[in-house]
Amino acid sequence: MMSKVVFKVSAKNIRQAVKERVEGPIIALTKNPDIRRLIAEKAVDIVTPYVPKKTGALRNSVHITQTAKDTKIIWGGEEVNYAEYQYTADDWLWNRTTPGTKSYWTEEIEPGSDGFNELIDFATPLMKKEVRRGSK
Repeated sequence: MMSKVVFKVSAKNIRQAVKERVEGPIIALTKNPDIRRLIAEKAVDIVTPYVPKKTGALRNSVHITQTAKDTKIIWGGEEVNYAEYQYTADDWLWNRTTPGTKSYWTEEIEPGSDGFNELIDFATPLMKKEVRRGSK
């Protein structure tokens, strides 16, 4: 049985947070898959320390998928068929072998979290730079 954890990188949430920091227009992330991918890669960097690591297989299973309008970060699959269980299991049930790891690791990049703020710090200059480049 295949088990996956899917986290959709919310262009709406990111755009709203960046817009609060930037005067003037900013790009729509749905129109720039390269910036969405960079933001997703940064999100992976932020949450990886929280992903359980016993053998490293779960952490290494992460991949990013994109369509014309959205970007998703996915952990697990056929080779790592326990991703969803690790994600949803109560932490007290596990004897985590790596300090700092936890279930529900994507909470670290949800709006209001320090990780989300770090993600917005990363996204803001990318989106401003794109506006400048496009407005010449």
